[in-house]
Amino acid sequence: MKFGIKNVVKIIANGLFPPRCRGCGASGEYLCDCCKKYISENMKARQVGNMSGGLTAEYLGFRDEILGELIEEAKYESVRGLLPEIAEVVYAGYFEKYVTENDVGSLILVPMPTSRQHVRERAIDHMNRIVLEIERLSDNKIQHTRLLERAKDTVQMGANVVLRKKQAKEAVKINPQFVSDDGKINLEYRSAKVVLIDDVWTTGSSLIEAGKILKEAGVKNLKLVAITKSRARRSPTLRHGEIY
Repeated sequence: MKFGIKNVVKIIANGLFPPRCRGCGASGEYLCDCCKKYISENMKARQVGNMSGGLTAEYLGFRDEILGELIEEAKYESVRGLLPEIAEVVYAGYFEKYVTENDVGSLILVPMPTSRQHVRERAIDHMNRIVLEIERLSDNKIQHTRLLERAKDTVQMGANVVLRKKQAKEAVKINPQFVSDDGKINLEYRSAKVVLIDDVWTTGSSLIEAGKILKEAGVKNLKLVAITKSRARRSPTLRHGEIY
């Protein structure tokens, strides 16, 4: 696997120096228990309006808040230690309620596939890792299942809305191992509770088109979830124990 020398240096540096909490600056952890609690307790699932095709979508925070900045750092600065922390606050702030209220049966949690180019560059599939951590935290009541895989590598950073929509339609497909003889998704997933999750909602094109693919394949009970959503203006953020 090839990835840039800069990322190698970052990974080594992150392993040599003790981390500091990204919320309050305390030494020893990427995110201290106090800041984890703050983020999870203040997480609000907001529904995206004007969805077509029977799809519903929610986002859990904004990209300019601390949760969004944790994702940016984990992805682009190769800080792998942040991924379990992100998974923990997302689980506590959103998914744990499902596990508490549903002792029987499982939620199928599907990570949005990361492009092969980005996996090579970052040396990790960050969304897959986050979902695996959420599965572990739920004691397997939430099932990590890769119903989707990349069909075509596209890089959306810097693309306009029209190009993003075109790329999104070609980007993913149903993983062949979950396709039955009738060309639809395997029977056990057609009526299951399925959540397709991604890190950032910019225009929504990727999640919406991937959701349509799952719907067309026979998934009836589907929700789209973005951990963060972009917006034009900044909101209050937590920095070193203070609200800005």
